[in-house]
Amino acid sequence: MSELGWIPAAVLVYAASLSGAAAQVPETASVQLPLIDAAQIAKRVVGSLRPAAGERAVIVYDPTYYPGLARAIELELNRAGVYPIVALTFDPPEVVRAQAADPAGEKKREEEVVSLLRPVFEKADIFLWLPGRELSSDLRWERLLSVSRARGIHFHWIWPLSGKSAEEIAALSRMYERAILEADYAGLSAEQDRLIAALRGQVVRITTPGGTDLRLRVAPDAWFHKNDGDTSPDRARQAKSVRDREMEFPAGALRFIPDTSSAEGNLVVPRLATPRGVAEGVRLEFTGGRAVRWQAEKNQAALEWLRELIGGDIDKVGEIVIGTHPLLVATMPSGEMPYFGYGTGYLRVSLGDNWESGGANRSPSGRPLWLFLERATVEAGGKVLFRNGQPAK
Repeated sequence: MSELGWIPAAVLVYAASLSGAAAQVPETASVQLPLIDAAQIAKRVVGSLRPAAGERAVIVYDPTYYPGLARAIELELNRAGVYPIVALTFDPPEVVRAQAADPAGEKKREEEVVSLLRPVFEKADIFLWLPGRELSSDLRWERLLSVSRARGIHFHWIWPLSGKSAEEIAALSRMYERAILEADYAGLSAEQDRLIAALRGQVVRITTPGGTDLRLRVAPDAWFHKNDGDTSPDRARQAKSVRDREMEFPAGALRFIPDTSSAEGNLVVPRLATPRGVAEGVRLEFTGGRAVRWQAEKNQAALEWLRELIGGDIDKVGEIVIGTHPLLVATMPSGEMPYFGYGTGYLRVSLGDNWESGGANRSPSGRPLWLFLERATVEAGGKVLFRNGQPAK
C-alpha cells in the first residue's frame, strides 16, 4: 500500500495525482537522514518473512534514501538462500513530479511498468517495498503484488520528508527504529485478537470531542487484517485479499471492513487540505450507509471539488483502521500522526475504494480518502474499547 501524502492533523488524501498537486512537492535531497541500525532492522524485517532457500525476491528502493538498508536486507535474504533477488529503483523525484503533471502519461507509464514486470512478480515469493523520498501516485506495485503469490513488506519510514524539521525527522527515526526492534510482537498480536473479538458481530459507535458520532455494524464474518509483524508463508497462505499478503513495518494497524450499508450519523474533521485550499469544519452526514451531505464551514467549493475528483463510492465507508502499537504514540510539531496512525488509540476512517482489502467499493482512481480522528472514543456492543484515544481496559 503506497502513501500519497500527509495532511497535518486531520486528513490524508490518497487519490491519484489530484490534478498535478504532487508536482508541487519541494525538493528533499538536502534533508539529512539520521543514522539507523540498518543491519538489525534488516534482520528483524527479513526474519518476519521466514524465508526459505530457493525462494525468489523483488526489492524496490530509493538509492538516495537509506541505500544501506536495501543492501543489508539483500544480504539477509542471501544468507537465507533466497535467490535470485531482483533489485529495482523508484522513479527519480524529477520524473515523479513530471508524471503528476501529466495524468494520462502517468497512467500509460503505469501500464508499461506492470506489463514489463508482471512475469517477474508471477515468479516471486517475496516483495519488499523500501523507503522512497518521493513516490508515484499510481498503483503499479499494488497491482503487481495482486497478480503474484508473493508476500510483501511495506517499509516507508519517514514519508514524506518535506515539511518536517531536522529535529522532528530525528525523533521519528528514533521512534520507528525502536518500534521495530523493541516491539512486543506477541503482545501486539494478542491485543489485536482482543479487539477483533470485541468488534466482531457488534454495532460500533465512534465519537470525538469535535462532533463525530458515527455508528456502523460489523458482521460476524467481517474481514480483519492483523498488522502484527507476521509475514510468514503460513500467514500468506491464509490470505483472503491482497492486503493479507502485506505487512507494514513498523506494525500496528488493525484493519476491518464494516457493513458499508450500515453507516449512520456524522463524521467531523476540523481541517481537510486539498489542492484547492483547506476546507475547515468539515462535516459528513451518513444515512443508509452513504454520506448524503458534505458541509464545510469554510471553502465548501474545495470540498465539493475533491468529492467529485475522487468519485465512485467516495460517499461510503470502505475500511476502519485502529492503531495498536504503544511505541508509535507522540505529538509531532508538524501535526502528523507517527507512521500513518498505527500507534495505540489512533483511528482512521477510509472512504471509498477498498479493493486492496477485498471490499466491493470502487472509485475511478482506485484510491480512498483517509480521515484521521483524534481523541476518538470507540464502543462495540455498548462496551468502551477506547476512550478519548486511550485504551479502556
